[in-house]
Amino acid sequence: MMLLRTLVLAHSGADAPINGALLCGFAVPQISSNFLVYSLDEDAEPGSSRVYIAALRKKLERYYLGGVDVQADLQLAMQVFKQILTWAASGVKASGVTDTQIPYHFVDLKGCKLPPARPEDHHSLIIKKALVMKVITLGTSAPASPAIESSAVVVPSIRFSSQMVSPPQAASRPEPPQPAMLEPPAEVPRTPLPLSESPFETLGASIEAPSLFEVDSTLTSLARVAQELTQQKMVALKKEAALEQWQVQLQQGQAELEQKRQELASRTQENETALQMRTQALENREGRLASASAVYQQAQQQMDERADALEKRVAQVHAQELVVHRKGEQLAAMLLQFSGLRQRMQVMLPELDQVVGDFDSTERAQSMVDPHSMST
Repeated sequence: MMLLRTLVLAHSGADAPINGALLCGFAVPQISSNFLVYSLDEDAEPGSSRVYIAALRKKLERYYLGGVDVQADLQLAMQVFKQILTWAASGVKASGVTDTQIPYHFVDLKGCKLPPARPEDHHSLIIKKALVMKVITLGTSAPASPAIESSAVVVPSIRFSSQMVSPPQAASRPEPPQPAMLEPPAEVPRTPLPLSESPFETLGASIEAPSLFEVDSTLTSLARVAQELTQQKMVALKKEAALEQWQVQLQQGQAELEQKRQELASRTQENETALQMRTQALENREGRLASASAVYQQAQQQMDERADALEKRVAQVHAQELVVHRKGEQLAAMLLQFSGLRQRMQVMLPELDQVVGDFDSTERAQSMVDPHSMST
């Protein structure tokens, strides 16, 4: 969450000082002047808010706030603030400087102490409410440079007054100018504040008065102012102590955060190392699985080839068995026929022997009966 920078303001009609939100501070080198823009969270009209522009002067590392009394300076400040609003609304800074643009830079106000101020002394504007936070964000994130040192003698606007002392004759102060929508009025009806060469000139005048009561009253006023300044200083010291304590806590939190970040980085490194080892082991396992898969595929291919060859051999053997079986059947049939033929031959041989014997006997008988025929 972004912390808003505030400044103390003494508003007319308010019993106690109020805080205003600092929008931004910027410097215009063209006129060697610094300006500060703040808001009191005042609703001017629906969707709009009132903001104030004050002159910011710096002298020897001290800052002073006052009104913009020169019309030309006010116009330049208004033009620069309009450029800042355009940048905040669009998010893009105009490149380069054209004839209608005024060179400026944001003022680095970190760590500086801004004195109390009066909104009645400053010029007011009305801008869109949505732009307020955008300008604050832009003023805290954009690059900033130191404020421009004032070459003139800057006198703080501290006044000491008493009911018994007549104020010095000076031009009456008119009402503050009406707010404008980013356009300055034709004239700023404000007279320059009469600043004496010494902040204690009024005190010197009261001492020269013949009345000791007036001197006592003035001293009482001085004591009251000193007491108020002391109280403000005590409050400021308390705030500084609280800020230092907060800074210590912030540093401790940052140290703890840095330690946790280092622990997280160490654990992350360990996890990354373990993950790399697991990844390497997984890659090795995948490599071994791939090799085993290749061997298995090769063995499977060889087994498939052997199975195919075996199937072919079995088919050949089966075919040979069929041939042998047929030949066996043929041989059995032939043996059966041969057995029948043998049996018939066994039956026919005695008959043949008898026929041959009878034939021989007949021839012998004939030869014996007709010897002549045997000679022929």
